[in-house]
Amino acid sequence: MLDNLQQMVVLATVAHEQHFTRAAEYLGISKSQVSKQIRYLEERLGVQLVQRNTRSVALTEAGEQYAAFGRQIVETMQDAEAMVAGFRNEVSGRLKVGVAQSFGNAQITKLLSTFQAQFPALELEVHLFDHRPNLVEDGFDCWLAIHEAPPEGMVARKLGDCQFKLVASPSYLEAHGSPKHPSDLREHNCITYQSVQRTYDQWPFQRDGSEQSVTVRGSYRINNAPAVLEATKSGVGIAYIATYLLDSEIENGDLKVLMKDWKPTMKLPVYAVYPRREYLAPKVRHFVDFLSENIRVV
Repeated sequence: MLDNLQQMVVLATVAHEQHFTRAAEYLGISKSQVSKQIRYLEERLGVQLVQRNTRSVALTEAGEQYAAFGRQIVETMQDAEAMVAGFRNEVSGRLKVGVAQSFGNAQITKLLSTFQAQFPALELEVHLFDHRPNLVEDGFDCWLAIHEAPPEGMVARKLGDCQFKLVASPSYLEAHGSPKHPSDLREHNCITYQSVQRTYDQWPFQRDGSEQSVTVRGSYRINNAPAVLEATKSGVGIAYIATYLLDSEIENGDLKVLMKDWKPTMKLPVYAVYPRREYLAPKVRHFVDFLSENIRVV
């Protein structure tokens, strides 16, 4: 029975890592031992579970379904360990975190050393990306997301709202003039953020209780928020940019705030998202509490 459970856990790990070497590293065993356990499992069940080639590993249909049961065993074990760790308030092991890329670079990575110094027994694994992950399948303990709608079935703790400013460089304004009203933006080259999942070409504003949203256009669309900032500083056009990206660009004159009587009203919520579990591991709880106390989104 114990050998059978071990083989299921090994297969579930191979399915998650999509690689024998990474699965071995995660489990703390040799690559040959991983291969041996998979081979024993296939021989015992009488069916092929894994398709191997020199570069990657793919599971057969039977392998995918069998690995899902193994994943349930792993999750049950993690819940049990989290329950016991909760009694000791122990913060240790690996914490796998996903972070929205631009926000992570601007706000989070510089805080991680402080967090890890508080919990030296903790091993941090941080992934920066802008897509929407599957937290359970991808093995994330927590995802720091800038998203209007966090995934259903997960716990989403709101940490704040990203604010925005309308800015341009002095060189752009000297060449093209400064807009006075949201409708003037239709006559300007506006730099917009655009990705597979989102496009921000609707810029909302408010003045004295009056709201107005304008659809902007321009010759420059970028799928990376820091690149929007750099393009704006270089004089390409006007940007509606998240304030967390700004450091001293306004103070030192690299950028000018425009239409100060019209307030940008777009707000993007920042969430700490994690799988719903009966027992929340102390490492996740402390990490989310740390973020709530330390990140700056205004």
